Amino acid sequence: MTTTTATSGKQLFRSFHTESSNEENARLLTADPKTVDYELIYFKISCLAATARHLFAFGKINWKNSFPTDWDEEKYDSPFGLTPLLHIRSQGKELTLTESIVIDFYLAKKFDLLGSNEYEEHVIKAFYSSIHALRDRSLRCMTWTYADKRKEAFETWTTENIPRWIKIKEQHLERNGSNGHFFGEKLSLADIHLVSVIDHFAELPRGEEIVALFRASPLLWKVHETVLANPDIAAWRESDEFKEIVKGGKIVYAKSRF
Repeated sequence: MTTTTATSGKQLFRSFHTESSNEENARLLTADPKTVDYELIYFKISCLAATARHLFAFGKINWKNSFPTDWDEEKYDSPFGLTPLLHIRSQGKELTLTESIVIDFYLAKKFDLLGSNEYEEHVIKAFYSSIHALRDRSLRCMTWTYADKRKEAFETWTTENIPRWIKIKEQHLERNGSNGHFFGEKLSLADIHLVSVIDHFAELPRGEEIVALFRASPLLWKVHETVLANPDIAAWRESDEFKEIVKGGKIVYAKSRF
């Protein structure tokens, strides 16, 4: 839903104000997911949409994975001109969520992946945030840093930054009983997000070296394997669509050339 100003003729980015009231939009967000159609918009890579895709697989609901074909034009259908986007439609009504964190939190709440009480929810979100930050910082400081600095950055990240991050998380995993979950006794958003971020690293040049750091941690890798043991998530990861996304990511990140 894009508009054009009458005075300047410039296209405007999608507004959060819709034809429905805020109260109606709130009801759409909380509707039974079996009565709603979901369309996730993101590029054919893992990165920022990987967790949402895993969450949809876990939730076993009707959803569509869509990929931009002409983002220079399609960006105006986004409130901030960025992806991912989640279009939510039901009974002639539609709204759009943007920003990966917002989308992930929304779906995790919908599918009961934020623990059993408010304290567990915030702890799970804290782990999620730390996992998210690891990927975000690595993109800025390693993957897409200045070309002549990338090899040095890769060495720093694989010998210092990621090992330090892993060591800290191992302490918390041990305190949680080494049960394959970051917090609590059941699958959570944080667990799934770890898998998605490892997937992201796997798509990078020399990605196998980064993944090996996680694999070398029995406690972290147990979380990874616990998530993959979910049959619905496993089925998604075996799909042709998932494999095409992984292939697309490797093509994109090949340009980083560590």
